[in-house]
Amino acid sequence: MLVLVVALACGSAPSSITTPAPANAEPAAAPASTPSAEAHAAAPAFDPLAGHSLAEICRDRGLSLIKWDYDQLQRDFAKLCCGPDGIAGDIACDLDWPFSDVPPCHAYDELRNHIFARYGYPFRSAEWQETFGTQPWYQRRDDFDPSWLSEAAKRNVERLKQLKASQTACAG
Repeated sequence: MLVLVVALACGSAPSSITTPAPANAEPAAAPASTPSAEAHAAAPAFDPLAGHSLAEICRDRGLSLIKWDYDQLQRDFAKLCCGPDGIAGDIACDLDWPFSDVPPCHAYDELRNHIFARYGYPFRSAEWQETFGTQPWYQRRDDFDPSWLSEAAKRNVERLKQLKASQTACAG
């Protein structure tokens, strides 16, 4: 009976649900063998928001994109973040979120990969290893699992891909 419970709890997600890879990410190599149910069950979920205050979340675009939807942040950043528990008095409260000027379209890639970096995505491209590997908060997770992404993070990955593809509010 225990085996049945473990098997049901560790079943795979429907194949129609996918989580996109980070921008410019190379596809992961296929595993040498299929992991056992015990190994899958042992992999801990990872919550990058744990232990962070509202102010810390609001000061970090990646954490903000894990907590709230991109469009909500654009519309309500000051309401979400600029109260007494947030970053009241910070210059960011007077600027547009996430950019105060027209950014290059590549900035959407950086925002998207910032989400993945906060979850410890093991970047293989030199560009993203260099960008995030030097951050004191980045902890590479070779056991990274896309199912760890919050629902807001998943929606934001898709939204940022759309914004870049349509070149919305960005230059080249």
